[in-house]
Amino acid sequence: MKKSIFIITLLVTYFYSNGQNSKTGIIYYDHIDNHYGVSYNAYLVFNESKSNFVTAMDSLGMSGEQKNTEDGTIVEASDFNDLSKTRKHGLQVFLDKSSDSLYFSNAFSLTSRTLLVKEKKPQLKWILEKESKKIGKFNCNKATVNFRGRKYICWYTEEIPLSYGPWKLQGLPGMIIEARSEDNFFVIRFKEIKYPITTISVPKHQDELLFSNKKYISFDEYKLKQKQEIEDATNQLRIAAKKYGVQVQPLSERDNFLEIFGQ
Repeated sequence: MKKSIFIITLLVTYFYSNGQNSKTGIIYYDHIDNHYGVSYNAYLVFNESKSNFVTAMDSLGMSGEQKNTEDGTIVEASDFNDLSKTRKHGLQVFLDKSSDSLYFSNAFSLTSRTLLVKEKKPQLKWILEKESKKIGKFNCNKATVNFRGRKYICWYTEEIPLSYGPWKLQGLPGMIIEARSEDNFFVIRFKEIKYPITTISVPKHQDELLFSNKKYISFDEYKLKQKQEIEDATNQLRIAAKKYGVQVQPLSERDNFLEIFGQ
């Protein structure tokens, strides 16, 4: 009898523990991309071991006019002078705690193809500030970090003791609820959270981000492609300017790319 009770206790403990570890949540954000003047719906889905941030999958305040391109992007015209762009698979960042790598997708411009990239998980050197405030129902603390050419100001809550956040921002002692770069090039605002929730799931593996027979490229290759993008755009500007007898400066990496490598 005692043996049966012991086995039942072990089973209850096992399933309770796994139930706790499998708790899934989702945070909805407003992602303001001030480079293009576009506001996107974004979200971070997470559990104890993994997180996946998705943006640019559907944007706010857009018209119904669409054009499909061969790589799965969708171009929607909001008015005659402005193009807002979403992509069928969005732009994503996948993080698995058991791995030292981070996987993401990005595009250098509204008309360029989506790149899928593997990089070593950034080790961010956070400064924990004394300021605090309430965002939604959460008590949040301020943290700042300098990361690839920009300073980021983030608000995190230890009420969700998971070290995730939007985009590549992670590593704090709690969930990042809001974030922005100091120059407002990148802004993430909190909208809503559902936690725990059973109707959604987190990708189990980075290969779930792949599409159209694409493969991950290395981070070094990605940086070279960004450098080439700058050189190509600068050459095009110079050719156009030459017709009018004027000179142009090289395309600014800071003004056109979120990550600044100074290449």
